[in-house]
Amino acid sequence: MDLVNSVLLHAQAHPDRPCFTWREHTLTYGELELQSRRVAGHLDSRLGRDTSPIVVFGHKHPLMLVSFLGAVRSGRAYIPVDSSFPVDRVNSIVSESGASLVLAAGTDIPAGVTGTHIDLQALQGWARTDPPRPIDSPAGVSLESPFYIIFTSGSTGRPKGVQISRDSLNRFAEWGLTLVRATLDDPGLAPAVFLNQAPFSFDLSVMDLAIGLASGSSLVSVDRDHVARLADLFDMLAKSRVNVWVSTPSFADLCLSDQGFNRELLPEVREFLFCGETLSVTTASELSRRFPQARVVNTYGPTESTVAVTSIVVDEEVLREHAALPVGAAKPGTSIFIWDEEGNSVPDGERGEIVIAGDTVSLGYFGRPDLNEKAFGMISGPHGPWRFYRTGDAGVLRGGVLHFLGRLDFQVKLHGYRIEVEDIEANLQRLPGVRRAVVFPVDKIGQPGVYTHLEAVLQADRDVDTSLATMVRLKRQLKEFVPEYMVPKILHIVRELPMTANGKADRRAARALVS
Repeated sequence: MDLVNSVLLHAQAHPDRPCFTWREHTLTYGELELQSRRVAGHLDSRLGRDTSPIVVFGHKHPLMLVSFLGAVRSGRAYIPVDSSFPVDRVNSIVSESGASLVLAAGTDIPAGVTGTHIDLQALQGWARTDPPRPIDSPAGVSLESPFYIIFTSGSTGRPKGVQISRDSLNRFAEWGLTLVRATLDDPGLAPAVFLNQAPFSFDLSVMDLAIGLASGSSLVSVDRDHVARLADLFDMLAKSRVNVWVSTPSFADLCLSDQGFNRELLPEVREFLFCGETLSVTTASELSRRFPQARVVNTYGPTESTVAVTSIVVDEEVLREHAALPVGAAKPGTSIFIWDEEGNSVPDGERGEIVIAGDTVSLGYFGRPDLNEKAFGMISGPHGPWRFYRTGDAGVLRGGVLHFLGRLDFQVKLHGYRIEVEDIEANLQRLPGVRRAVVFPVDKIGQPGVYTHLEAVLQADRDVDTSLATMVRLKRQLKEFVPEYMVPKILHIVRELPMTANGKADRRAARALVS
């Protein structure tokens, strides 16, 4: 299957079917097809042979989907950037990617963002004057070219762009359809309705977008304001008729905190798909109790392997047998290995680094051969060479079922976001008066490896006091350099950080200072 062609076929068969709804905005398949072709034509006429990536800036507006597909149809990868990102972060992404344009998809681009900007809402004329591409025109980027690039946290304060090819996305979507096949084939649920919870800058959103659009389903979107006001969120959910729930476990936990989140609220939900962070037995058990009609599916995969590569249905037997839930068996076209520090496979049941090889592994980091050499490589596959990716995650395989055991390095997952603590440290050290910084995650009580928040220990100048006003100021200044989800909840100021014999900050000792 091919995702771009699937959208065309659904647009031809059901042009008036909603494909995406956010608040009062609804986009049909016919509108997505026509408007994306016109965006593609506009990009071609404006940029000519320049096929550099296109940054799409916004939050949950339907114009983001139009921009994504329009960029791809024009032969250019898209880079989703959420409107919550600070200007400094946006500029880093524009600079790193060499993006030709920044498309404003339903929101204003803040002052200070570099590059050439186009406001799609302001360009009302393009929908009438720019002809759509012919139906039989070449369908954009090639199979082995980047379809999208998602920038993740980097250890030096410099974000890194993960390139996912069109072929990898197609293969993910093809497998993703099998995860929800029973729901899609239910004659009473045509078309199915998917929940879109994650921001488009977070690759979890690709799960519902790819599977939803490939199947001709509808998507309903949750935004930041919904999450901030649970009453508004539940009112929206009650009207959504969601069948397939896609989110992080943290978002499900937020909803489960209210007893009103149950089968009466979502009577038609059939699947809960989770990825992005650890799913606990407690969360899965409570969902099964409140939604006995629905399956809970746990998945695993880093951004570098196109969202997810393993899955397992968390049924009563799995819940009964495991104190920590496994993440499942590898999808077709993927092999999972557990390597030791020398790159050798370890015996079944032994702990090591999770290595993913197969047809959905990333093309590598955009413009970063230094990182690619360390993280990516080639290995023999069943039908020729396969790309592999060293995840830096710890894990163990038992009878072909993968168990995720956390990070091997300083990268953590918090509320579904993958964060390099060294990225935060590098940006904290940019703040006036801050000399050094150590950032660490705090475990949820009784659940090691499941984090509730970040804390930071700062070595600061004498004139930096420990008052509440200072802490608020430092957090506000940090938000100018990193997204809000990367700002530590608690800051501790010390005059000297303990050091190791190698002249590095002693992380364990620094944490002990404030524990």
